[in-house]
Amino acid sequence: MKTWKIEMGVVALILLAVNVITHHLFSIELLAAGAVLLTFAHAQVADRLAEHEAQRCVPEVECFRRMWYYFVGKEMLWLLYFAMSHAYSALVGVFVFLLYPVWRRMYRRYCPLGRHG
Repeated sequence: MKTWKIEMGVVALILLAVNVITHHLFSIELLAAGAVLLTFAHAQVADRLAEHEAQRCVPEVECFRRMWYYFVGKEMLWLLYFAMSHAYSALVGVFVFLLYPVWRRMYRRYCPLGRHG
């Protein structure tokens, strides 16, 4: 199975568990969980694009390294907002997004580009 599918499945299960534990399964939090899951899918694609851009001798998109500064900054602001508004699915999403780059670095250490997607 492709790595991105496994990642997506793990995140979906985490979000579903948080939704079931903190609310009824069919609540407005399910909408937040869906938004977090789609935002995670976007982050997966952006991360893979950045990985390939970093492999170039001369990057075509010179500001690609700034993506991570913006990423961490926005997640810190979302963390505060979601914590203050008790949006638990979205709050879990912040931690998923902050841990994802760590996971990808570990994954790439054992599965370098060119070997696996």
